[in-house]
Amino acid sequence: MAVLAFGFHAALQGNPLGADFYTAWKTARAVLIDGRSPYDPAIAREIQMDIQGHLSQPDEDQLAYSYPLFGLLLIAPLAFLAFDWAQALWLAFNFLIVMATGLAISSRKRFWLGATFWLLYPVSFALILGNFDLLIAAIWLFFLGQTLTQKDSQATNTIGLGLLVALTTLKPQFSWLFLIYTFVRVLRLRSWKFAGGFLAGCTLLWLAPLLWRPGWISQWLNQLLLYLKTMGGNFSPVNDFMVLLPPNLAKPFLWIGLTLLAGFSIFLFRQAWRGRISGLSLLAWCGVVTYLVHPTGLSYEQMTFLVPLFLWAVRERQTILSTLVWFGFIILSWLSLFATLTKIDLLADSSWLLIAAFLWLGWLFARRRADPRLGV
Repeated sequence: MAVLAFGFHAALQGNPLGADFYTAWKTARAVLIDGRSPYDPAIAREIQMDIQGHLSQPDEDQLAYSYPLFGLLLIAPLAFLAFDWAQALWLAFNFLIVMATGLAISSRKRFWLGATFWLLYPVSFALILGNFDLLIAAIWLFFLGQTLTQKDSQATNTIGLGLLVALTTLKPQFSWLFLIYTFVRVLRLRSWKFAGGFLAGCTLLWLAPLLWRPGWISQWLNQLLLYLKTMGGNFSPVNDFMVLLPPNLAKPFLWIGLTLLAGFSIFLFRQAWRGRISGLSLLAWCGVVTYLVHPTGLSYEQMTFLVPLFLWAVRERQTILSTLVWFGFIILSWLSLFATLTKIDLLADSSWLLIAAFLWLGWLFARRRADPRLGV
């Protein structure tokens, strides 16, 4: 990692990349060095001046730290370094984690494909921004890869995996439906060691910081509401659809659509519980729905359905088909960016991959392959 970090540092000298990482780094320094609250509005104003040279308007991104407090622990060691070195190390760490995870879950015949996850535009975008989404995606890749490939269900019933998955609560809007899938799987297989590890991890991450900063949860919720007020819906696929409808029909259609999504999701969970559909099909549905109802819907959030797609690509028996589909998604991801930047289709980066994911999902359901080993 050190060699890679030196390489990134040399390449990026004087060219900072990720605003998201800078926000977390600046906040971590304010907390750990100056003893300030991570949700102090003054920190956000300082970040705005550093990045933009001016303060944000009330309806613009406030560039404030909007994650739970324990997220700062992930970059705490980097807070004591200059930003250029902190950025290079964080970039190297995330790149290696994604590479290692992809290779670890790949079958022997598809081992080389495990090194291509980062080639997708949404993944590269998250890598450049330096946010926590990529780490959360890597954790889900590793854990779900284990659940789909281990013949012995007890192989995933470990306290360590439970502790690891607890870290995904750092990004609830990314993980909520995957967590429901995991909860159902725990009940189905009675994976109590995993459940104990997960609960212990959540207790440590969410409650232990109260001993340090007793009011952090209420402060975080206030900051989260402010973030959703300024950014919520700006790039959401649901919002993109609603603006096409007459104002008097938008809300009724929204509630009807959400009700149908919830009802079909419950139906699929019941089918998976009975072994009538595969766990991968259910995960693919979870990923698509998560992005579809995501409060912001930024392009890197598409990793919610790219994670199941990647799991399928590196394990699918029809190697030629899966390779063509996978690289088709990679090419389409960059074409959608080009179409958005050139204004050929302003919604391309939030819709093209989603449409392709729905087509892939439909093919999975049409194949109707169930696998009782998956345990759900």
